[in-house]
Amino acid sequence: MSVKYRAVPKGQPGVVGGGTTKYYASLIRGERVDTRQFAEDIAEMNLLSTTMVYAVLEAFFKRSNHYLSKGHILDLSQFGTFMPYLSSKGVDTPDEVNPNKFKKFYVNYRPNKLQRRLMRNVEFQKVY
Repeated sequence: MSVKYRAVPKGQPGVVGGGTTKYYASLIRGERVDTRQFAEDIAEMNLLSTTMVYAVLEAFFKRSNHYLSKGHILDLSQFGTFMPYLSSKGVDTPDEVNPNKFKKFYVNYRPNKLQRRLMRNVEFQKVY
């Protein structure tokens, strides 16, 4: 199975009227896979029941949130790393830096080398 994409026209940023139109690849995402479907798929691959897999995934979500919300880095070896980040507004003095200046607190996922290598083997299919 391949990842589908299409060509999308876009104007030049910052140019009045859009400037010269260029075409860029745009990913066509597949259907969303929810936790239940994910658990069922994993259960089919081994001897665990869907309920057991779902319980493990729920525990994973709760525990990962526990660590990430405390600023910890969650390293899941072959899967990759989840790291919390903070974005804030710039201010003139260190004393002005406080939670009121925070724009957002978010989590970034970084796949490990194996995951990145596997993603290089993805096949693409252009859709018109």
